[in-house]
Amino acid sequence: MSKNSLVISGLLILIATIFAPVGDAICQKTKVLSATDADIEGWVDQLKSYSWEGPKNFTSPIHWTFSFTVPMRKILDAGSPAQHVLLRHLGDPEITDQIIILLGGVGDAKSIEPIIESMAHRDDINANPEARKINLAANIALTNITAAEVIWHRGGGIPFERCPDDPKSCWSEWWIKNKDRIEKEIDVDRRYVNYPNYGIHKVN
Repeated sequence: MSKNSLVISGLLILIATIFAPVGDAICQKTKVLSATDADIEGWVDQLKSYSWEGPKNFTSPIHWTFSFTVPMRKILDAGSPAQHVLLRHLGDPEITDQIIILLGGVGDAKSIEPIIESMAHRDDINANPEARKINLAANIALTNITAAEVIWHRGGGIPFERCPDDPKSCWSEWWIKNKDRIEKEIDVDRRYVNYPNYGIHKVN
């Protein structure tokens, strides 16, 4: 083999080595599970059979550990087609927190108001042990969908939580001010890396 051939072969191998991981990452990032409504309904039903501990943060800046269960991951992998199925189950008190956090990963502007309405009021937070878990899930989901800095910086940031006693009111006020221009407001980069596809709800 000539010297020129060896050089060309070496360059081709180098290029393949550099770009192969990028290609894999792109494929992984845009992977969407082909699922029917019946499939998604089945996974939603399975949510009740799995114990979910909820999101936790152990670092500063914030980096959430979501501990998604098997059916939760399947729903997230289904992508945006799962949104309308999840919205039908938002009123189920047994899995409200799971439905909300999942909508944060696959939902768009249609999910914002229903999530806010499902949040616990100030008076319920102390009386209902599940209320704080629901509101935490909602804060994360809404921050991901809207990229609004109502509670935290949209990319995590320092874990200083605004509106700890009444987040529902804070989100409600934000929604009143922004609902008429919501598509422009949410058309930004998202950085919640614990969601599949970085929590970007639109899949091309």
